[in-house]
Amino acid sequence: MNREKLTTAIKTIAERDGYNFYCDGEALMPRFVSSYPALWLTPPRFESMKGRNHGKIIYSVKMHAMQDGLKYSTEQRNAAWAKMEEDLVNIFSQLSEEDFVVAVEQLKVQHSSATMTNHAEVAATATANVITFF
Repeated sequence: MNREKLTTAIKTIAERDGYNFYCDGEALMPRFVSSYPALWLTPPRFESMKGRNHGKIIYSVKMHAMQDGLKYSTEQRNAAWAKMEEDLVNIFSQLSEEDFVVAVEQLKVQHSSATMTNHAEVAATATANVITFF
């Protein structure tokens, strides 16, 4: 019901923040990510709904922020992770200001030591529950 609004809002925010936006299943990441910085949104998952004609829908949202890290030193990787962590928190913060969003809850950010594509990127993953109303 609100999945398209949620995806569009995240895309708008991510692109405004300088990210190349992608949205699909994680298995397709190596095939499609071609430029950095990149934000990969897995399709938001419908968790629960309260109400019939109007009410709230909770979506589980998972995003991966990535930067090209092929030649990064340890210090550069740590700086990239810190930047992406801040960016992901800001994206969810901006998302919480959308008219159809009630709240963002249980936000978690985790850095990845493994690459998600074949480009040797550095990545951070954020998950949260986004409560929307209809």
